Amino acid sequence: MSDPVFETEEAIDRLEVQVGRLLEAGVVVSAVALAAGLLMWVMMRDSRIASGLLSAGLIALMLTPLARVVASLIAWVRLRDWFFVWTTVMVCVVLLAAWLLKS
Repeated sequence: MSDPVFETEEAIDRLEVQVGRLLEAGVVVSAVALAAGLLMWVMMRDSRIASGLLSAGLIALMLTPLARVVASLIAWVRLRDWFFVWTTVMVCVVLLAAWLLKS
């Protein structure tokens, strides 16, 4: 029979790997968009495409931590670890409140 603690530790290890990949993908997408936008801006000063790429890169960079929180929330629900579910929900609420109250 398998040990439930060992299974939970394996699930947490998988969660860390998945969240790491998500963060890496967000940063890579952001870096590519920012680099392409910067290159286009240097070549053609008033380009709408360059401006759009720069904006998209910054938005992707800002949404990456929120995506991490959402992915963690889904994983904690699957693991039925309610303390971390509620903690992650509170972090999500704080992030969304800060975003909504920024102006």
